[in-house]
Amino acid sequence: MSEAEVDAGSLPSGMCLRSLAAHTGPHGSALDLYDPSWGVHDQPLVYAHVFTVRPGTAKGWGRHERHDDRYALLVGSIEIALCDTRPESPTCGLGVVLPIDDTDRRLVVIPRGVWHATRNTGAEEALIADFPTNPYAHEAPDKFSLPLDTDELPLRLGPEWVGF
Repeated sequence: MSEAEVDAGSLPSGMCLRSLAAHTGPHGSALDLYDPSWGVHDQPLVYAHVFTVRPGTAKGWGRHERHDDRYALLVGSIEIALCDTRPESPTCGLGVVLPIDDTDRRLVVIPRGVWHATRNTGAEEALIADFPTNPYAHEAPDKFSLPLDTDELPLRLGPEWVGF
């Protein structure tokens, strides 16, 4: 899916997608993951981590109150489900599922308060880098969770969204 195919009105308010360019040469490639000069987010880069999603599984639903996520897919194929339940948001009630794979990588900015889940749609383990706007606090995580099959969100995920 190209950026031209994503209507800004179909995304939660405050969300951003940016194509990531791979620079390929005879011995391999390099991928720019995040550059403040892109202007996609006004907060500095303060922390980075990676996580994986195994084939045939999904992680989520999760949301944060004190930080935004900034995801960049490194390896694999995923779908990111997003559901905006922020009462003050102009897109409150909106749900969308975004497919992303390693042939068309994206930087995905997920604003605080937006519920999100990630499903591996490929045959290999998906590897995702995250550059949240606050460092992860292991002793007091900024994370709220719901089961994937919850009735509390307006977006219903299908039976292929399996978590363990």
